[in-house]
Formats: sequence, structure tokens, C-alpha cells
Amino acid sequence: MADDEENDPTAPFNELEAFDSLWEALTWKQIKKRVPICAQKTLYNRYFLANLVYLIYAIGILLIDFYPRSYPDEGSENETCTNYSSEYTYDENCTEPEREFSLENRLYIGLGVIHLVSATLYWWAWRDHRWNDVIMIPEYLNHIEAALYLWSAIWYVREETCGLYGYGYYTTRIHIIETVAAFVELFASFGWIMSWYRTYTRAICRGFTFDDPDTVAYTLTTLSSFIYITYNIQILQNPELYELNGIYTNGDIIYSVGAFFYLWANLRDDGWLWWLPVGGQYGLAAGRIQIGKPVKVGLPHLLIGGGDPCANCCRSPFKNNLVIVNNDVVPLDEKQNATNNNTKDAVNRV
Repeated sequence: MADDEENDPTAPFNELEAFDSLWEALTWKQIKKRVPICAQKTLYNRYFLANLVYLIYAIGILLIDFYPRSYPDEGSENETCTNYSSEYTYDENCTEPEREFSLENRLYIGLGVIHLVSATLYWWAWRDHRWNDVIMIPEYLNHIEAALYLWSAIWYVREETCGLYGYGYYTTRIHIIETVAAFVELFASFGWIMSWYRTYTRAICRGFTFDDPDTVAYTLTTLSSFIYITYNIQILQNPELYELNGIYTNGDIIYSVGAFFYLWANLRDDGWLWWLPVGGQYGLAAGRIQIGKPVKVGLPHLLIGGGDPCANCCRSPFKNNLVIVNNDVVPLDEKQNATNNNTKDAVNRV
């Protein structure tokens, strides 16, 4: 989001034209006038690409959750592997031959890569902010979370190889990794709330209200993080419920709905939702409503370590110990008089 959005005459909160119905807003005249402007905004909006990739990742997780799985018979191919349902130590003598990655494993790894790409795109989208801005902290946490989930996805094939979907060494390690990732995601979620608060446009129907899809989105993603933490802790405490506990699917559904609302908020910012009523009421134009406050985009940037922390850190060892108390410019004649006085005092002392 650009810091000068409040000066954009085509921004939704500056809309001066009111519509009395949905059909009036969707006339060909309005579509022909508005779609090119919205398309140009979306084309140069980095957030749209990041939100789109994020939504693809969330939908992919849902597809895997409800994908019909067929489990082969454990006794036919896993006779030489330890039964981990009753013993929770890894048996290094498991001699089952190497398997190829199943379709489900490949999908999880592919989605892990997409998640990492999405995190990078969100970091890249902050074009008006420096790398050490405080709102970049959740983006760095998002990278850590995505890397942890990718790491656990790579281990899924080992979980299947030795003890098919039985609770064993690798399953334990996978859930420990995913528990850490869920906590990192929770911290990132609160960080995104902070980022949103510092950058959102103070205008009508925006802010701490469910009229703002951004508020709906970060509420749902934070809730899904709590669900993922609850699921992994339950599995670590009660391994016998591993194949029965499915609350993570509820978290995935909420996560996907939150991703949809992030994209919906992006479309609103680009003006695609001109046909919707303002605050649930047709016949109103957001730009003509007197709100008593000027439209303002976010708060001032808050940098960690100052404007250039790396340069300041490198320069600090080379600074001299001289303390200049007064930097006022002294005229040349005054300097000459001071020099003469000092010379006379030196002669008298001799």
C-alpha cells in the first residue's frame, strides 16, 4: 500500500458517485469506466499476487484434507518395521526398501514450497518500507514458519515408510516441528495485527469492525493458529488419538476462509467492489460522508535500530572521543583576536 493513498481520487473511500441498487452499479457504463482503472491498480499491486498465492496454498491444503485416501495393508509391506503404536522409540533396523514419494507427499512438499514463495511475496510487497521496519518482523517469522512446515512435509515419507501412519519416531518429530511452527505462526499472526494497525487507512468502514475484511481475515488466521497448536499438543500428549483427532481440518477450513478475506480486502482496495453498498446501505457515497476526521494512511514508519543500523554499527568503532559542545560558526576576525590574545598571554607568562 502506498503512503499517499489518501490523495488517490479513485480510492474507494473517495467515491463521490452513489448507487441506489446493485443493477445501477453494474450497468455497462460503470463497468466500462471502472474496470480498466481497477485492473491497472491490481496489475501494479504486489499484494494481489501475494494474496492470490496464499489463497492457492490454503485451497490446496483443503483439497488434501478431503482427498480420499487409500491405505495399504500394514502386514503386507511393513512386516520388518517396528510397530510404533505401542513403542515410541525409533528402530534403526527397519529394513523396508525405499519408497517413492506418494502423490499426497508430493502435494504437501509442493504446497510447502508455495507457502515459502507466499512468505517471500508478502515481504516483497512492502515496497514503501525498509527491511528494518518493525512491521517486517511478522514477515520474517512467516519465513521461519514456512521453512518448518516444509521440513516436516519432507519427513512425511519417512513416517509412511516405517510404520504406515503409526505413531513412531518420525511422527513424534514431525509434530514437534509443526508445534513449533504453529507457535511461530501465532506470533506472526499477532505481528500482522500490529502491521495492519500501523498501516491501514483510517477511513469509513475500515478499522476494528467486521465491515473491514482485513479484520475478518486476521481474526480467522489467528484463530486457526490456536487450533493448530491445540491439535499438535493433543497429539504429543495422547499419541493413541493420532488417527482419530481431526480438529486440524477445522483449522484448515478457517485458515482458507481467512485467506479468501485477505484477497477480498485486496479487491476492495483496488476498487473492484464499487457495486457493494457502503456500510450495508445503498444511496450513499463514501467520499461524501462527513466523518469528522481527515483520511489518513497508517502511522509513521518505526525503524529498528534507526535509519541505517548496519552503517551505524560499522561507524561506531571509528568514532573519535572528541565531544564538540558548540558547532556555531565563529567569524574569522574573532578567531584572529582570540589567537592574538593567546599569544600575548604566552609571552607574559614567559
